[in-house]
Amino acid sequence: MHYLPTAFAQLFFSWKLYHYALEGKIDREGLDSEITFKSEDQSQIFVLPARIFDNENDFILAFENNLTIAFGAAAITLDRARYEAGYDLPNPIRSENDQCIALCYQIRCAFAHDIAEPRWKIKERYRRTYEFGGIQIDLTNLDGAVFGYHQIGGPGRLIAIKDYAVVNDLVGKRVR
Repeated sequence: MHYLPTAFAQLFFSWKLYHYALEGKIDREGLDSEITFKSEDQSQIFVLPARIFDNENDFILAFENNLTIAFGAAAITLDRARYEAGYDLPNPIRSENDQCIALCYQIRCAFAHDIAEPRWKIKERYRRTYEFGGIQIDLTNLDGAVFGYHQIGGPGRLIAIKDYAVVNDLVGKRVR
């Protein structure tokens, strides 16, 4: 799995776009105009319509949605990197590495079933507090709840989880 750096770069890019949109640094009128894409040989043409956003709130919501999708893709990719590095889901969950693996899987599951509106779907054995590498996240009572960044300690917490996984070789050396 060599897509982990790309997935997190896309997440960072989405955060930057969202920040720029909130700061008013993106020209809505310029961005929300008709754009024509043509293949190099001119055999395919695709036209994106103008005025896809009704108002400023819809414009900002598009950046929020983009960030949510990028966050979910990074979480799914992190779990896939664990799998491709040869780590199965632990049963029982004992060590710090087991807890990191299980937590990555739970975050992945929240997004994999509905990336546009992620929701926790936590089986009984995963309903617990996870503690590893100075990270503590309680998923005990979140089954069925809509995912919120605050539930894992903020949106940057996924980066700390990824960093722990990398340092502890849970994603394999080739995907750092």
